[in-house]
Amino acid sequence: MKHSLVDEILIAREMKNEKTVALVRFALFSITSILDFVSYLGWISYTIVTPSLITVGLDLTFLVFASIVLIFVNFLPYKPYLKFFTIAFDYFIIGLMMFLDPTIIKSNGLIYFIAMTSAIFIFQLNLLRHSKTGTIYGAILAFIYFMVVSVGLGDGYPFDLIPMIFGLGMLLAIGYVTTVSNIEMVKEANTKQMMERFLPSQLVGEFYKNKVQLEPGGENKEVTILFSDIRAFTKFSEQRSAEEVVAFLNDYLSRMTDVIFKFNGTIDKFIGDAIMTIFGAPFKRDDDALRAVKTAVAMMHEIESLNQKQKNPEDKINVGIGIHTGEAIVGNIGSDRRLDYTVIGDNVNLASRIEGLTKHYNCPILISEATYKQVAGKYSLEDGFEIREIDQVIVKGKSKPITVYEVVCL
Repeated sequence: MKHSLVDEILIAREMKNEKTVALVRFALFSITSILDFVSYLGWISYTIVTPSLITVGLDLTFLVFASIVLIFVNFLPYKPYLKFFTIAFDYFIIGLMMFLDPTIIKSNGLIYFIAMTSAIFIFQLNLLRHSKTGTIYGAILAFIYFMVVSVGLGDGYPFDLIPMIFGLGMLLAIGYVTTVSNIEMVKEANTKQMMERFLPSQLVGEFYKNKVQLEPGGENKEVTILFSDIRAFTKFSEQRSAEEVVAFLNDYLSRMTDVIFKFNGTIDKFIGDAIMTIFGAPFKRDDDALRAVKTAVAMMHEIESLNQKQKNPEDKINVGIGIHTGEAIVGNIGSDRRLDYTVIGDNVNLASRIEGLTKHYNCPILISEATYKQVAGKYSLEDGFEIREIDQVIVKGKSKPITVYEVVCL
C-alpha cells in the first residue's frame, strides 16, 4: 500500500516517538527499581509501606520488559503494530503492580485515585506516538484498566467511582481530539509550506478559507499566462562555474518571485531560467490580465536594478516576457503521489510562442490581442507603461495571424 508524503512523515515521526516512549518507560522503571531496592535493603525510606521482595521482583520483571522493548525499537525494523502490544503490556504490568505490590495503599477509597492517575499517565505517554488508532486503542484499555482495578480492589466507595468515570472519559476524549488536531496541523503545515512556494500567502489563505482540495482533476478556465525567459542564458552559463550559475539563478528567481507574489500571481513552474506564471487561477479576478502586465513591468524594473549592481557588463542580462489570455485546463495534474497545480492547453503554448517573439522584435514585453482587449482603457501613464501595436504574425502551430502588442516601460 502506497502512502502519501505526509503519511510517510507521520510514520517516521511515530517511529521516533516510539523510541522516546521506550526510553521514558525504561528510565521510569530503572529509577523505581533502584529506589525500591535500596528501600528494601533499609538504606532509605520513601514509601509508607516498606517495599518487599515481591515489589523488587515486580520491578525487575518490568525493567526486563522495558529493556527488551528499548532494544527492539532501536535495533530492529520498526513495525506499526508494535504500539498495540506495548500499550497493552503497559496497562497489564501496572495492573499487576496494583494487585500485587504491597506498597500501594488500597484502603479508604484511595485505590480509585491511584487507578485513575495511573490510567491517565499511561494514556498521556501513548499520546507521544501521535497515532489515531493508537490513541483510541489506548483510551479503551485505559477505561478497562480503570474499571478492573477499581472494581477488583475497591472497598465500597461507589459514589466516588461514578464521577471519576466521567472525568476519565472526558480526559480520554480530550486526548483523542489533541492527537487528531496535531496530525491535521502537521498535514496543513506541510501542504501550506508546499503551496507557499508557488502562491502568495494571501492566496494560500483563500485556499483554506474556501476549503479547496488538492485532488487530481482540472477544469476549463480563462487565465492569463505569463512566460519570462533570460535571453542567451546558455552562453551566460558556459562562461561561469556551476556554483556561480546556481547562486545567480537563486537570486534572480527569488527577486522575480517577490514581484509575482506582489501582484498575486501563481507560479506554475520554474523551467531552468524561465518562469511560467498564471493569473486567474486558482481564483479568478476581473483584473487578471492587467495584473499580469503590471507584473511584467515590475519584473523589468527589478531586472534593471539587478543589472545596475553588476560591475562586469557581461554579467548583465536581458529578459523576454510574453503574455496571453485565453481558456486552458487548470487543475492538479499528475499521479496519486505527485501532483502539479498547472495549466495546459493551446493557449499556454501560444503564450510561450509570444515570449519567443520578443527576440525577433527586440521588445522586452509582448502581449497578445486577447490580453490587450482586457487591459485597454484600464491603465494610464501613471501605471508606468504604455502599449502599442507591433505586428500581425503567424506563430508556429497557428494558421491565422495574431496581433501582438509591445508593453513599453516608462
